[in-house]
Amino acid sequence: MKNSYFYFSYLTVMAITILAIPNIIIVPNVLAQTPAPEVENSPESSAPKTKADKLFKTGVEQFRRGTFDEALETYEQVLTIRQELGDQAGIGQTFNNIGDVYINQREYSEALDVLQKALTIRRQINDRSGIAETLNLIGFVYQRQREFSQALNLHQEALDISQGINDRSKEGESLHNIGAVKASQRQLEQALEFYQEALTIREEVGDRRNLGRTLNNMGVVYFNQGNYDKALETYQKALTVRREINDSAGVGRLLNNIGFVYRQKGENSEAIKYFQQAVAMLESVGDQRSVGRIYGFIGALYQKEGEESQALIAYEKGLEAAKVAKDKTGQLEALNYLGNAYYEIGENTKAKSTYEAALVFYQEEEDRAAEGKTMVGLGKVYDRLGENQKAKQILLKSLPINQKVGEKSVIAANMNALGEVYYTSGDYSIALNYHKLALDNLPKKEDKNAVAIAYQGMGDSLFQLKQYPQALENLEQALAIYQEIEKTAKAGKIYGQLGTILIAQEKPELAVVFYKQAVNINETMRSQESQKSLLENPETVYRNLADLLLQQERIFEAQQVLDLLKIQELDNYIGNVTGNEVTANGIKLLAAEEKILAEGAKNILNLEIDKNNLKADLSQFKSLQAKLQKSPEAALFYPLILPEKLELVLIKADGEPIHKTVEVKAEEINEAIADFRLTISNPIGDIKNSSQKLYNWLIKPIENELTKANINTIIYAPDQQLRYLPLTALYDGEKWLVERFGVNNIIAASLTNFETQPKNQPRVLAAALTEGKYQVQIGTRQVQLRPTTGKLVENLAETIPGTRKLVNSEFSSQTTINDFNNYNIVHLDTPVVLLTKQEGNGKPEDSFILFGDGDRITLRDIESWSFEIDLVVLSAAETNISGRMGNGEEIVGLGYQMQNAGAETIIASLWRVNDDSDQLMNTFYTVLQEGKSKAEALREAQINMITGKDKEGSNPYYWSSFILMGNGF
Repeated sequence: MKNSYFYFSYLTVMAITILAIPNIIIVPNVLAQTPAPEVENSPESSAPKTKADKLFKTGVEQFRRGTFDEALETYEQVLTIRQELGDQAGIGQTFNNIGDVYINQREYSEALDVLQKALTIRRQINDRSGIAETLNLIGFVYQRQREFSQALNLHQEALDISQGINDRSKEGESLHNIGAVKASQRQLEQALEFYQEALTIREEVGDRRNLGRTLNNMGVVYFNQGNYDKALETYQKALTVRREINDSAGVGRLLNNIGFVYRQKGENSEAIKYFQQAVAMLESVGDQRSVGRIYGFIGALYQKEGEESQALIAYEKGLEAAKVAKDKTGQLEALNYLGNAYYEIGENTKAKSTYEAALVFYQEEEDRAAEGKTMVGLGKVYDRLGENQKAKQILLKSLPINQKVGEKSVIAANMNALGEVYYTSGDYSIALNYHKLALDNLPKKEDKNAVAIAYQGMGDSLFQLKQYPQALENLEQALAIYQEIEKTAKAGKIYGQLGTILIAQEKPELAVVFYKQAVNINETMRSQESQKSLLENPETVYRNLADLLLQQERIFEAQQVLDLLKIQELDNYIGNVTGNEVTANGIKLLAAEEKILAEGAKNILNLEIDKNNLKADLSQFKSLQAKLQKSPEAALFYPLILPEKLELVLIKADGEPIHKTVEVKAEEINEAIADFRLTISNPIGDIKNSSQKLYNWLIKPIENELTKANINTIIYAPDQQLRYLPLTALYDGEKWLVERFGVNNIIAASLTNFETQPKNQPRVLAAALTEGKYQVQIGTRQVQLRPTTGKLVENLAETIPGTRKLVNSEFSSQTTINDFNNYNIVHLDTPVVLLTKQEGNGKPEDSFILFGDGDRITLRDIESWSFEIDLVVLSAAETNISGRMGNGEEIVGLGYQMQNAGAETIIASLWRVNDDSDQLMNTFYTVLQEGKSKAEALREAQINMITGKDKEGSNPYYWSSFILMGNGF
């Protein structure tokens, strides 16, 4: 009886594939059946032999799945049994397959050692077919080591033996391997000729497994020739064969290769689709090693498409798969992918820890090339984290390592990174020289991204050195490359830099063109889901653009930019604020401006713009005025704090927009706001001085315009620290502003509905936390949070019959949130902590609402809420807990999250008034029931406090804390 020994070669095509696509997934060889010489077996030996044969088949299956460590362990068990049996043919075959395992583990010296043992045994027993088989494997090892002449000699010897014994199967294998060597030598036409010969033989002998393998390799050659349609056609033929023989692993790897073709064609979504199919197939056979690599490819494509969150998910899955497969190389690749991805999206702490983990691996393995490359990433992260000196140390240490390895692109990246860190530290001349050195290391300029970074770095440095024409020349070069390689976000940044230089060159109209383009790129890309802000310090670009437009009395265009600025600042705090179809369009380019951009960013200083043709398209302005006409006695008010002045913009329901400039420094305004907040924190304080000062700056310049237009409500979009100031509490010397005007705060006009809302019968949910001790960490301090007395909730239940009360343990987060949709008014009388960047870490995860069960619901958690509520009242909210104001993003962040969840209007306190606000709230809800709007009800309640019999209650401490955000009409 003849015994069938199984052979499965996993890596035969790797040599040609690796040249075309780094890290491409390995495509397996086929399962060939090689008859072994007959041996006579005694009954005593049949049981061990049967066990060995069974284990051998298991080893083949483990190998096919890519679980090489398991296969190796199984083959070693087989080897022990066959050595005990003296089965020389079996021993030779087992050594052969062990060698193949080592090849796939890239342990080439071990592979050669074992394969040489297999060859010696096979020569001794004159196993000609086996000799050819082992010669082909040894030849493959030499092929992998790029010793092509030795590889060809061995494959030719195997071919001669196969032809001599008329073993057509082995003849086809030898021809296939010779084709692979030719492909590795880039002799692609010759490779195809050998593959075609192998294909003919495999079709002749009906060898479907190896037929599919040869078709795959031919597809790789077509790919390398750039003949993508032919590559796809050939891969599809191979895929059909693999599916016919139920070779799931082979199907998975072909799907992967098809994905690569679509990636090369730039059809990224199609590539991702095939990669995902490949992952599913390879996971089903347990090939976690290949799965890990493919997830890396998927992540890179998602990153290219700007879908950073999807990219991170893919990279993390790739790392997990590599860990399961114990694939150290795969783990390192995944760590580097993750480090780069975290760096790109600004997750600097995560990027740092990821790079550091990879660096430890590389140092242990003494992989100097990878170590040097990873150090470059780590140095850039340290610079981002503000540890400039540490960044310099790491990058200066990595430079000689990278120079010794000699990879030009990595040396250039190291030089560019050094340029960036010296720029950060203000050493502009040194920065300039490093970027020049980066260019010198890229003489053929093949790494276009690195070349663009170098030009950009040189432009930035030259700008700081006040060499403006040279700066523009370099930035123009960078912009052209970024546009060519479709680095849209980086191009956007360059447009912003060009605008800044043009201001310095006193070309404000031209500066507007480039600033607009920077803003528009940012808005377009941010409007796409999962995009973050793509400009560096975007608020600066928006503010500079608004300032330039106001200087040119292009008021409506400035208002549009101010609106976009509010959304951008909110996005910086909350993240994932995509705006809407209006904001996605950005700020319209005028005909003369479009003409400038059409000419291209070359010789910018010589460009001339027709100043007489800079008339704005007022259709959007008319649309905004149409929105305001829903409430004709309301006006939209935008203040803009700039370092040396305060700009005021007022938009009415009809007539021209109004612009006033107030000569006051930002420092003075912020001091007055701080003085106001400090004084009003004590109910016996007198805020009239600081309040009147602020009134004179903010309201007095537009006072006559408000009076002439019969305005009774100011729709207010505060800027920066003005968000901590209730506009109602400004004092004109005789009256508080609320006595003359109602105030309705908004985030941005483009996000606000000004329609008058129907007056629904109140259905109220009122909740309070009245007991317990709670603390919050503010920097290094522990701050005690005070529960409320619940008096407001009791009063509310008396004022509005049917109010549902929840107190303490009843007021759990789960119970309360689940009930929101049953009510149209939700009043939460519980501590709400809104933390600034200085107080927290600048993220919405630090600001929270405290529920009765002690659960904290953060502003980030509110993203998952969904309801339809007319009004949410937070009567015990608190800002500026530490006395250090930020820019107020946490206040608009609360408003936005609540509006986004479904609240039409939000009323919140800026400081804790506690139960002393019960009179105000009682009046508010009483007036609300009379059918008046929420803005009118709040104003009447505040005026009632001012003019009431309780003289103490007339102090702004008690009535001005509450601001209304959203639509109060």
